[in-house]
Amino acid sequence: MNSNQGYTLIELLITLSILTIILLIPTFKPTDSSPVNHEADLIAQQIKEQIILAQHVAIANGRRVFIRTDNDTKQFFIRFHNFDDYLIIPYQHPDMLFESQTLSLSSIYFHTNGHPGASGTFRLRIGLNSYRFTIYIGKGMVSYTKM
Repeated sequence: MNSNQGYTLIELLITLSILTIILLIPTFKPTDSSPVNHEADLIAQQIKEQIILAQHVAIANGRRVFIRTDNDTKQFFIRFHNFDDYLIIPYQHPDMLFESQTLSLSSIYFHTNGHPGASGTFRLRIGLNSYRFTIYIGKGMVSYTKM
């Protein structure tokens, strides 16, 4: 830079480029796109859809529908009564585990109008991934968040 001319166009462009890069660095978040994490996310989404399926089955059949999980046999059940199974789904991952939190796993069911019998949360663990599922009373909404 000469003292009587000011900054050159090249100097200004280089300065703006450096500032732009510095400002954009915090916006880049490295994503953990390992196949195991992606698979766990898909399984969690499927579990939510299976819970909603149980709600729809209760409405469509006019019968109370129960959801049961068995971590020993690694099976997820949608059933009308203890031995009247509607659907048996094997766990999709060998490290899959359901845990009670504020909602007991043996008390998840839907009335004939689709409303859940109880509200609360339970946890799904798939390897190192953990998901908290929440069943809301009233409209019977189901949501989950990755922890």
